[in-house]
Amino acid sequence: MPHAPLGYDALIRKFGLRVPPLRSTSALADKTGVLSTHTGPDGTTRSVYPRNRYRGGDTTVDHLTFALKKEQLDLTVLAALFEHAEAVQAVREWLAATPSSRYARLSAFYAKWLAGAQFDYRLPAGAPRVLALDEAEYLTGPATPDQQFGIQNNHLGPAAFCPVVRRTEKLARFIAADLPGRVSTAIRRLEPELLARAVDYLYLAETRSTYSIEHEIPDNQRVAKFRRLLEYAGNPAPLTEEQLCEWQNEIISGLRAEFAYRGKQNWLSRGGRLRNIADYVPPPPDQLGAMMEGIGAVAGLIEAQAANPIVVAACVSFGFVFAHPFYDGNGRLHRFLIHHLLRQAGVTPEGVVLPVSARMQKQIDIYAALLKSYSAPRTALLNYALDADSDTILIKSPQPWWLYASFDATSLCEFVFECIEQCVEQDLAQEIQYLRAYDASVTRLESWLDLRQSRLSNLIDLIVQNHGELSRRKRKLFEDITDDELARIEAVVHDEFADYLELDGNR
Repeated sequence: MPHAPLGYDALIRKFGLRVPPLRSTSALADKTGVLSTHTGPDGTTRSVYPRNRYRGGDTTVDHLTFALKKEQLDLTVLAALFEHAEAVQAVREWLAATPSSRYARLSAFYAKWLAGAQFDYRLPAGAPRVLALDEAEYLTGPATPDQQFGIQNNHLGPAAFCPVVRRTEKLARFIAADLPGRVSTAIRRLEPELLARAVDYLYLAETRSTYSIEHEIPDNQRVAKFRRLLEYAGNPAPLTEEQLCEWQNEIISGLRAEFAYRGKQNWLSRGGRLRNIADYVPPPPDQLGAMMEGIGAVAGLIEAQAANPIVVAACVSFGFVFAHPFYDGNGRLHRFLIHHLLRQAGVTPEGVVLPVSARMQKQIDIYAALLKSYSAPRTALLNYALDADSDTILIKSPQPWWLYASFDATSLCEFVFECIEQCVEQDLAQEIQYLRAYDASVTRLESWLDLRQSRLSNLIDLIVQNHGELSRRKRKLFEDITDDELARIEAVVHDEFADYLELDGNR
């Protein structure tokens, strides 16, 4: 006998909800025993409850209670569910029967907040106030009271854009590690001149990497413009349409500058023959206003110091690229927003940048998989048609706002924390180590080698790139240096860069 679905899975089946697949499902076994959890190769989990561990029945109320009590919160399923009058009516009857019930009130709150359902209900005197999210299980925002149901809405954002972040052990460790403090400590230890040279390299690495992820090679003017944008990141202004358009104009070439959010449906598709397939279909234009306002509201939590700034930066930056409000420049602007919000929060001080994009590029498979975990299941629900030349798209199925508004951002936050930690512990440290070894090499070589500074710098860099010796292909660039002189130069560079080369080889 097959296991009977429980919670969200049961509600999806009962009401025929077209929502992205659940990360975790629950089912009821036909026998008594112990709870078992199975993890699939894709990371999804399935918990099977024995008969003796489940006290409910098979009604909408039973499954809502189970979902809210036992399962990870899924606002997308709840928003889709409460579009059905039958589900809302079940909650009304539940409230009438047990007006003080925690889970009845929570269900009614979500029905009103997500679907605009109305209830003829007054909170009984003395009924305790209830937090929407358990702060031991989720990262939360400031609590706003819903007086009708006695619910404290402590979600990170409004209904139009509300990422959910679970308080995993990994995320808790990152938060406890105080990355902002570690950034500040690492920078304070450096002498100003050395820091300035390191930062110059990090700005260049970040600029090139963010374009490289988009498979673009920018000219010097675009590199300079993007660097200036990074340097001036962090202003306290809200994320308005006007501000985002101004940044978009700085990031892309003038011919593709935009002055408002897109007015047509766009889509993302990889190149190739016979590829009339959309890899991602973002929300339609008429939903952008509310979603982008929600993204701006979440970003505002940094200025209010109402949530962890790195969590906010991750949710806002990825939320932006999911919304895809422009025809061009969304990816670069999404990564710029991480820097803007980290600077705004004081995680990175003025004048300093961490090469987050360079870190993402080094882990491009993980980065791409995180983007796809949002885009693929949503696009798979849509019935669309691209013309033969892939110039226009026709969406034949509904694109409800709740399909895009909420997502589990836990893995995204963990990834951004990890990138920032690696920027501090590896990239900044490695560049400082390089500069110290470079200075020591120059001091030793200049005592006997008469070579122009720019050529000496290039020679040292080429030797380091080739792990301690100049490659045969590059040897012709330095024909004026004898073989004996080159051997002495290589010995000095190898000696001073020994620790750097060993560390670099282990990465």
